[in-house]
Amino acid sequence: MNVQRLFKRPLILAVAALAVGVSACSSSSSSSTAASGGGSSSAGATSSTGASSSAAPSGAPVTGAPEQSNITIGALPSADSVTLQIAEDKGFFKQQGLNVKIITETTTNAGTQGLLSHTMDFTSENYVGMFAQQQAVKGLNLKIVADNSQTSPNLYVMLVPKDSPLTSIAQLKGKKVGFPAPGFNFGSMAADILMKPYNESSADFTTVVLPFSSAMQALATHQVDAIFTTEPFITTSEAAAGDRVLTDMLSGPLAGFPTACWGTTASFVQQNPKTVAAFQRAMTEATQVAATNTAYVRSELPKWIPTMKPAIANVITLPTYNTTLTLARMQRVASVVEGLGHLPKNFDVSSMFYPPAGSSSES
Repeated sequence: MNVQRLFKRPLILAVAALAVGVSACSSSSSSSTAASGGGSSSAGATSSTGASSSAAPSGAPVTGAPEQSNITIGALPSADSVTLQIAEDKGFFKQQGLNVKIITETTTNAGTQGLLSHTMDFTSENYVGMFAQQQAVKGLNLKIVADNSQTSPNLYVMLVPKDSPLTSIAQLKGKKVGFPAPGFNFGSMAADILMKPYNESSADFTTVVLPFSSAMQALATHQVDAIFTTEPFITTSEAAAGDRVLTDMLSGPLAGFPTACWGTTASFVQQNPKTVAAFQRAMTEATQVAATNTAYVRSELPKWIPTMKPAIANVITLPTYNTTLTLARMQRVASVVEGLGHLPKNFDVSSMFYPPAGSSSES
């Protein structure tokens, strides 16, 4: 984000207040504990991983009062999931007969445990994390019920200090690089793809696990040579420290890459099809607003992320919001992860595909 036109003092003050644990791309192949608090009335055991206990809907939309009027949703405080705030403020949940409780997650892996423990009915996660968790956690059996966003230019970047000698991602070999999660994750996937032409990968540098909110300080004190980060930290780092973008991590072959989606378990879908359909309708309306009204999205961000100042919300790069869940988009992610050896070749994306009934979303 070019911040030359901004007054630096307000932005620097905003940086001091910004302690947001945004980790929309922090899912790794290891599961973590769920966020504390909240409860859900969802019940029943999930079926085995990969088995489809409920077919994707087709024909007429599911109608009628939801089986559960009170639902719990896990989400990260990020620009991706601001669609939840939009759905609440526009009354889309209420119109569908839903009362929503939101559990704030610190990492998206918390959503997996929340679904398994039935403390969450739905969760937001990036596609890479969803697929990794589906493969790693026995009995999870996720269903992706709504798309949410895909990347836009310079939304996820590798950032270096202004005086860094690094000019290419190929020069990260032997360096220390901050990532929000260990192991294979959304960020390391991007590094593996972009470093491949140089016969390098994320294995060629040392990963230092740092939450997005503390990575900028680690960069300033030279604990790391570079950090993988996203908004609003890109904008605040450029303004406060003059840090610069080494490369757009979701560019080239990863341009327009699907990022965040909404999921639940197959058992919840099977037991609560009207509740799921109501959630899908509300989120479809919310993403349509987000996709067509950028000004409104920016006005909602400080509500959704209380530590984000309007000055930041008004200038950060936003994701591209997707209103339709498609099997092709899901398969694009799976194919990239399979190609890197982190999913088996027979990984069944279609078993996780549960689009809104009656939608033309299979292409």
